[in-house]
Amino acid sequence: GSSSWETSLARAGVELRPATRADLDFAAAALEASMRESVEAAYGAWNAAEQRALFARSFDLASHRIVRCDGADAGVLAVEPRVHCLHLARLFLLPRFQRRGIGTRIVRALLESARARPCPLELSVLRTNPAAFRFYELIGFRVVGETPTHWLLEAE
Repeated sequence: GSSSWETSLARAGVELRPATRADLDFAAAALEASMRESVEAAYGAWNAAEQRALFARSFDLASHRIVRCDGADAGVLAVEPRVHCLHLARLFLLPRFQRRGIGTRIVRALLESARARPCPLELSVLRTNPAAFRFYELIGFRVVGETPTHWLLEAE
């Protein structure tokens, strides 16, 4: 069955499908295409084998969805309902699907779902990814914590 956050996304016109093991290559490629520059700035040279292994271990099929647009796989979304919040674990869109309002629609629908629970929507952003930070800030997120590598953000 679909969850309340998936219902909110469907209402917002966001097309999702469940992730399968066969999506690992696509999801890892979407991660690299959207995050490589920020990851390298934070951690040093991109090691493809290491990054893929790290990603594969956390590619949980229960929480991951493939975002679809114009009949094509466009990116990866992972949402984890937690006791105290709705956690946006991953949102990667391939570059050709970025800056088209898809990410904004996804995050606004997740916010609507979080408000209905009610609970905050939380996520973390690499400090080396100012574009992502600005994206979330414009939607209404604020910094609620930090680590040496990430800003922890929350919106209610």
